[in-house]
Amino acid sequence: MRTRLASLSVWAALFLALECAAAGAQTSKLAGEIDAKGLQKLVASQKGRVVLVNFWATWCVPCREEFPDLQRLQKKLGPRGLQIFGISTDLSKEMPEVEKFIAISRSEFPNYHKTTEGDDQDFIDAVDKAWGGELPFSVLYDRAGRKVKTLSGKHSYADYEKEITAVLK
Repeated sequence: MRTRLASLSVWAALFLALECAAAGAQTSKLAGEIDAKGLQKLVASQKGRVVLVNFWATWCVPCREEFPDLQRLQKKLGPRGLQIFGISTDLSKEMPEVEKFIAISRSEFPNYHKTTEGDDQDFIDAVDKAWGGELPFSVLYDRAGRKVKTLSGKHSYADYEKEITAVLK
């Protein structure tokens, strides 16, 4: 009887270990965490492409509403040289919601999470000194990596398409 219980305990421990390993093996839908310097490097790495960086959060209804339009734009204009990056500004404790949102929306472009380290205002100022922190907020960069336009608040597909195609030319 004692051997049988020990054997069951070993199997239970093995099963638990496998379950934990499987849970840990689930990969994040995020491309990683990013700070202001990382964002500058990311944009610089895209020279030759037009880049749109969209700052969003899961709790932001207008952010969620415009997300499908951004995906359509990436799909349509990506072959012409557009690269969109999403930056979630959600708190660390909201990461399960972020992961779920990205998975459900099947994002066509990479999404990062703004690092929780450092001062939020320093990050905001590094992105654009005129940005008040409102969401959604997008920054459009030309093929040389120069900031050419900021778009504050929710915008329509047509608004984004007009601004992006002007820079793609």
